[in-house]
Parts: sequence; C-alpha cells; structure tokens
Amino acid sequence: MVLLVVDTQKGCFNEDLYLFDTVRKNIKQLIALARGNNVEVLYVQHDDGPGTDLDKNADNYEIYEEFAPTKDEKRFEKNVNSAFHPMTGLTDYLNSKGEKDILTIGVSTDYCMDATIKGGFERGFNMIVPAYTNSTYDNPYFDRETAYKYFNEFMWPKRYAKCISFDEAVKMIQNYKAEDTSYGIEPCGTLEIETDRLLLRQFKLSDAESACKNWAGCYEVQNEYGEPTYDTPEAAKELLEKYIKGYKNGFYYRWAVIEKGSGECIGQVAYFLVDTHNNFGEVEYCIGTEYQGKGYATEATKAVIDYGFDKIHFHKVQICVRPANIKSKKVIEKCGFEYEGTLRDYFFIDGKYEGRMYFSKLKN
Repeated sequence: MVLLVVDTQKGCFNEDLYLFDTVRKNIKQLIALARGNNVEVLYVQHDDGPGTDLDKNADNYEIYEEFAPTKDEKRFEKNVNSAFHPMTGLTDYLNSKGEKDILTIGVSTDYCMDATIKGGFERGFNMIVPAYTNSTYDNPYFDRETAYKYFNEFMWPKRYAKCISFDEAVKMIQNYKAEDTSYGIEPCGTLEIETDRLLLRQFKLSDAESACKNWAGCYEVQNEYGEPTYDTPEAAKELLEKYIKGYKNGFYYRWAVIEKGSGECIGQVAYFLVDTHNNFGEVEYCIGTEYQGKGYATEATKAVIDYGFDKIHFHKVQICVRPANIKSKKVIEKCGFEYEGTLRDYFFIDGKYEGRMYFSKLKN
C-alpha cells in the first residue's frame, strides 16, 4: 500500500476549496500516520506552464507547506490530469515495488483526482479514497459541495474505487505491515556517465545539428538502427524533443554519446525496453559512420551495462542484432554477452526476411 498525494500545491490548495480546514487536517494526519507506519508517501505535482498558477519555475508549484515531502519521498511530475499517464513513470514505479493498493488523496476532485482514480483503475490498481481527503472549487455547472459529493458518493464507489470513511483509512494505515514485494528496479533515470573518451548524458535541443550531421541524418546508420532518417536539424530537433520529454519518467534511460575531444554528439545508447516485473533491460545503440571502428560503441555500451547492473539493479541485460550486422556482433562479443538464440524471420527488410539474434548478460 502507498499513499498517493495528488497536486496539493500552493497554487491550488487554498481556502476556496470545499471544507478546506477539514480536508487540510485530514491530509496532514494521513501523511503523518503513513510516515510512522512504513507506508510510502508519493507526491504528484502538476505543471500548467509559464505564467500560470502552477508554473514549475514559481513558488506556487511547490507542495503546500503543511504537506511538504521529505527529501527522500518521491515526486512525479505531469502536465496532464492523470497521475498514471505514461509521462510520469508512476505506473512503472508502483509495478516495480509490487504495490496494488493506492490510498489516493488531493485535489481537485473533478479534475486530476477523477482522472487519476480512473487511470489507476484501468491499470489494475486498487484505488482507495478516504472521505474528506479530496476537495474542489465551484465551477459553472456544479457548486463545490455538489461536485465533491457527485464523485465521492456516486461516480467512484463500486465503479473505479473503494470509497471509505476517514476512520477506516486511519485504521488501514495503522494496521499496515509492509511486505518486501519490490523487484529491485531503481527509477534513477538517465544520469550522467563519464568514460575515458566519452560523456554520456541526457539529450539537449542544442544537440540537434550535431546529431543530424553525425548519425540521425545518415541513412546507413539509421537503417542499421531500425529507425528513419532525420535529415534536417529541425527534424532532428523534433526527435530530441520526444527524448527530452521522456526524462520526466524515472524509468526512461537514453543517453546522448558525446565525444569529449570534439564535443560532438556522435550517437546514442539506451535501454529502449525496461521490464520492471522481470527485472531486465534491453540495450540499443548507434554511432555515426565517421566515428565507427574506434571502439566508441563498445565503450558506451559497457558503461551503460555497468549502469544497468549497479544503478538500476537489473538482473539481466539483453541485446539483439540482425545476423547481417557484423559490426554490432563484434561489439556484442567485446561486451561479454552470451548468445541465447535466434527468432527466425523476425524482420522483413529490403524485400527479404532476417532473423533476430539475442544475447544477454546476467548480473552474477
């Protein structure tokens, strides 16, 4: 069980809320109880963009003072209503911990709380809503009391959530006994890695021109990588924007490969597949043609494998390759992978079928 605190930020948690004092006291009490009974407290924060009441760069974005997270409590960011949108990484995190029961509190009842409760239900979680721990404002169709009662007494119960009394929530937390159901995946995201000749870091939009020139705009590289070409800096920038958005998810691991000597973005390396339940990741990489044959692919891949075992705590790292890709097979051999098998006729490329060869390394 976890306690999920949704959008209780300074910019939207104020005295205009329905039963403000009651909700404030109840949320504060449940957070304190959870901390005292080994129930993990998770926070969600909403970013509405520059100049809004929930501007990420403004003080109103921060959690209301009485509910402020400790330095060790995790926060998940979003710019959509549901905390379970893939961009937040919350679903992967809960699955990695083996958590199913989600005590959900926060604001606003008819917006982010409603979307979060339905989103959690659709993903197989047991959503639990204690009474008078969520609230909302008047709107053009409902006054705040009607809105609260509509969702808590009609919409959610027996459909999307188990709606319980505040006292029942207190007893649930007090009687909670933590079980070690974690699979060990650490949602540490894409942290910087330095090797002898390379810097592996998150992509920046300023990498677009270099990436286009060195690899993203090269048909030979992208064809081997199984991706389309991005043959203008603008097209490469659109690709990098997608990568950069992914960094909000703690289970997103994708590095720009930067040559230290030149500062050029010469390729990328990533865990494009992360299985939080079975505790493994699948690595992929590409290096620009002018930089191939220098050991850069091996250097970057070895660093990311070590990161996968030491930081993410994978049990297994795997990689696959087309049989015709001799260069990549040499990198795989140098990285110490063991051959597992081939999926026959997996790819249909250039008018013919090719297999998909799998290799892996175990942590031990």
